[in-house]
Amino acid sequence: MITREVEASAVADLAFAPPRAALAAVLGDEIHLLPIRLTVGEPGDPASSPRLVQVPDDTPDLDGHDVVTVADDGPQWFRLRSLTVRGTATAVGDQSYRVTARRVVGWDYGALRRTPAPSPNPNPRPTSLTAVDHQDVNPCSSPHLDAELSTARVMILATRSPSGMPFAVPLWCVPHEGRIYATTAASSWTIRNVSACPQVAVLLGGDDAPDPGRLLVRGHARAHQGFPPLPVLARIAWRYYLQPQFAVVELSHLALWPRRMKYYAQSKPAHLVITPQSATECRVP
Repeated sequence: MITREVEASAVADLAFAPPRAALAAVLGDEIHLLPIRLTVGEPGDPASSPRLVQVPDDTPDLDGHDVVTVADDGPQWFRLRSLTVRGTATAVGDQSYRVTARRVVGWDYGALRRTPAPSPNPNPRPTSLTAVDHQDVNPCSSPHLDAELSTARVMILATRSPSGMPFAVPLWCVPHEGRIYATTAASSWTIRNVSACPQVAVLLGGDDAPDPGRLLVRGHARAHQGFPPLPVLARIAWRYYLQPQFAVVELSHLALWPRRMKYYAQSKPAHLVITPQSATECRVP
């Protein structure tokens, strides 16, 4: 199989100097997604060292809760990398927490590689996907959201599992008719989580410039089979592939295209439709 996963050491700069970082947690039944300031504690190992996290002043108490931190960079396919850490938050004062890593996952789409296929799950969990977009929730209207989506390339999307665990990933996104669209694999945890728990949180901003301003979007998501509608595919093609500065990157990675096609073919396609219901300005602490 073709994988995007890499050792944490391969994306160590995302641990020590992340261009953008966020934290997801589930408090009660609500998913929280926060812009954070993230550093690595001693002994300074990107895989095993605890993370030191500073959160905004108005953040609810996270002490003792399971959290996920995600650091990412790169607005385009072959340049997107991320480092995700799952652990438990321990308060250390001054709106700061220590997160001891239980699981660390690194992604690098520019370093796709072949690995042995994992053993199949003998009891796969079925995922229910929607075949048609029933637009039964009206999106909120926000000039700030429209402006942010017009320039955003990669969003941080937070979901919750049926058991209440937080999950957060960077995803490419495009707006269309007031909603946010993102493509992913039908077998992904994001699709599974949204199919069970449609409430999501999205963090926009900081993906292509060192700006501390962020926009937190709460909304309702649906998981759908197959590819998004043609107008959305056209937006994706223009935003990520056909614009001159991005076309240059695509052409420079032509040798990786066959591997990328094999990567896509490993799973059935799916897409998310997120209906924003609120948009709140926030900042990195």
